[in-house]
Amino acid sequence: MGEGYVEVSVVGTTETAEALADFLFTEGALGLVTEDGSEGSTGILIRASFPRTLSVERIVARLADYQRELEALGLAWGDGHIEVRTIPSEDWGRSWKQHFRPLPVGRRLVIAPPWEADRFPEDRRAVRIDPGMSFGTGHHATTRMCLEALETFLDQWRGDAGPRVLDIGTGTGILAIAAGVLGAERVVAVDTDPEACAGAMKNVALNHTKDRVQVLHGGVETLRPGMPFDLVVANLDTRTLCPVLNTLKVLVAPQARLVISGILIEEEGTVNASVKASELRVVTRQSDGDWLCLTLTPEAGDNCSVLPDLRSKGP
Repeated sequence: MGEGYVEVSVVGTTETAEALADFLFTEGALGLVTEDGSEGSTGILIRASFPRTLSVERIVARLADYQRELEALGLAWGDGHIEVRTIPSEDWGRSWKQHFRPLPVGRRLVIAPPWEADRFPEDRRAVRIDPGMSFGTGHHATTRMCLEALETFLDQWRGDAGPRVLDIGTGTGILAIAAGVLGAERVVAVDTDPEACAGAMKNVALNHTKDRVQVLHGGVETLRPGMPFDLVVANLDTRTLCPVLNTLKVLVAPQARLVISGILIEEEGTVNASVKASELRVVTRQSDGDWLCLTLTPEAGDNCSVLPDLRSKGP
């Protein structure tokens, strides 16, 4: 990845801001900030940052098309103006320090930046994340749902030792670190982006979980069957997720769980077809807005769900 990143800004409205934000995340945004417009304005400014390795021209063209689709649906979609600028790496951190605030997730976690003081409720375990230039601070619905599913699994784990957890596409390392903080015995986190791996390793050290969390550069093909994992978490886009499901199945224990997200609800049929073809089955389904999180288990696993059904947060 080159130095710095590219910021794409667009003005939405109360009707379209969430849809535009979700769209930018599906296009590969590493992070996103929304700001209210100036006094008297109904506009909401959305600023999304992308790695310079992506084709920004393609993203802008698709964003313009998506704005026209929103207009065709009769939604007030803002002024339509899209701005692009290149931001040096050092400015990324300064921007996140302005907008990244502690976020309670689930029953026992709080996601916080390293510069926040230790003033959290006693029943909350802090996961410190310096986002660097990777995706994953808990503020996006897919990350939150994965954290909640991971927490539920660990709360109900009944093994003598903690479970073995695999995190695919770790980004900042947030899911792997949360697993370590909540009691996993061993966590392996992999990512194909070397810069993400470097940032994740720093976050692992920041959270004092180096004895439990190992970060590896590469994809699922770098892992070898042997010691099976009890839980796999994969917060990926659908195009990346579906082809690896069959490989992930080989890496898990017979009664293991796979938590997958990064899935738009409109893509559920495609994902379910891949799940069935990989001889997996859905144990629970959770949604938040336009996003979906599924918990899976191998077809050969026992028929008793370890995780309770989770009510949809969406409409």
